[in-house]
Amino acid sequence: MARVLRLLLVVAIAGGVSFFVTRHFFTVSPPDISEMDWLAGEFDLDPQQRAKIADLHAAYRPVCLEHCDAIVAAQDRIAAAQSTPERQIAEAEMHQLEIICHQSTRTHLEAVAAVMAPGQSQRYLELISPRLSDHRHVEPFGLK
Repeated sequence: MARVLRLLLVVAIAGGVSFFVTRHFFTVSPPDISEMDWLAGEFDLDPQQRAKIADLHAAYRPVCLEHCDAIVAAQDRIAAAQSTPERQIAEAEMHQLEIICHQSTRTHLEAVAAVMAPGQSQRYLELISPRLSDHRHVEPFGLK
């Protein structure tokens, strides 16, 4: 009887380990859909809303790229600074650039939200706003 219990315990442990390994290392990624497809599905956009948001986002993308490039250049100047005053100047410049980027992107997101139905726009801003403060400026800020 003890051998059977030990065997069941070993089988249960092996099953648990197998489940953990497959669950955490071999998960299936959700299908990769475009930002606009996700946005339209998630926020029930009609074709006119979708087109308007696509136009707004396409128009803002170069602005966002410009902000990212300026911030990355400021980060490079910080890394290359040879003295404390030089570093402080570069850090102050980067801080100012981040403020400009944050404000500009927030205005863009509010314009996107304004195209949506009122309940959806509030939900969108609540969903997307926390991402704005975590943005690292290595690529343009997205809609999802």
